[in-house]
Amino acid sequence: MEIKEQVGKRKTGIILSAVIVAAIAALLIFSKVSITVGEQAITVKAGLERSVIAYEDIVKVEKVSSITVGKRIMGADLIKIYSGTFKNEQYGRYRLYIYKDVSNYIVVEHKEGFAVFNSDTAERTDSLYEDILEKLKR
Repeated sequence: MEIKEQVGKRKTGIILSAVIVAAIAALLIFSKVSITVGEQAITVKAGLERSVIAYEDIVKVEKVSSITVGKRIMGADLIKIYSGTFKNEQYGRYRLYIYKDVSNYIVVEHKEGFAVFNSDTAERTDSLYEDILEKLKR
């Protein structure tokens, strides 16, 4: 009976390990940046990170073609994206949600600091930028 229990526990451990490895691989491969330009706020999600920036809290919005990512404080450096809290000389401690292969960024300065994000293409990032500017005009 002992041997059967050990074999059963070993199989369970192997299956559990395989599921965990598959989940981590999926997170690394399929993570994306999701940006919603809503009526009251911009919501940015990537991986397990999320920021909500109310339009009334925005000081300035600009589009830039390069940034210095800086040091990761808390968050993720995945295959395709950076997400989380980072620190650099330009923005200090800031929130970053970007696709690494898209060199077009939206920088939002708000009352709590800075958020930098982009979409999966330069064209979509440009469109998001225009949408945000339209919301700020209201």
